[in-house]
Amino acid sequence: STVQGTLALLGETERILANVLGMAAFSLVPAAGAHGELAGMMMVAAYHRDHPGAETRDEVLVPDGAHGTNPASAALCGFKVVEVKSDARGGVDLADLRAKVSPRTAALMLTNPNTLGIFEDHIQDIAALIAGVGALLYYDGANLNGILGRARPGDMGFDVMHLNLHKTFSTPH
Repeated sequence: STVQGTLALLGETERILANVLGMAAFSLVPAAGAHGELAGMMMVAAYHRDHPGAETRDEVLVPDGAHGTNPASAALCGFKVVEVKSDARGGVDLADLRAKVSPRTAALMLTNPNTLGIFEDHIQDIAALIAGVGALLYYDGANLNGILGRARPGDMGFDVMHLNLHKTFSTPH
């Protein structure tokens, strides 16, 4: 009799988080940030396996200032990691991104605000560029606390994300 209440609470928490983040669905299953990131990259791989051209989607773009787990998670899922340079301000260098995005691109992993605490001013351009080649935009939620309640990753064009409860709802990164 007590389990049903717990399941209802978990289901409601998933619905609330999906709404707050602008995503279609949310799962509480991954137990930590790196675990959630790996699960997210596994979903990216599964998505591309189910869509035409999957055999050519073998690259994941990762900014040079990304968290170290980003390239590790991409590599663990069998992707080749392609580093994207930062611009003088510390955001994604759009010219370098444009030069590196291709039909081989499976995803771009991005933290927004990034590790330097800088919000990507050109996030909608970045999202359009990634979607334009059929790739997915991955949101590393390590710094989500900086925009929580003010902006939703789903509204920015992110397709997959993880968040770190201990960072997002308590102590910042």
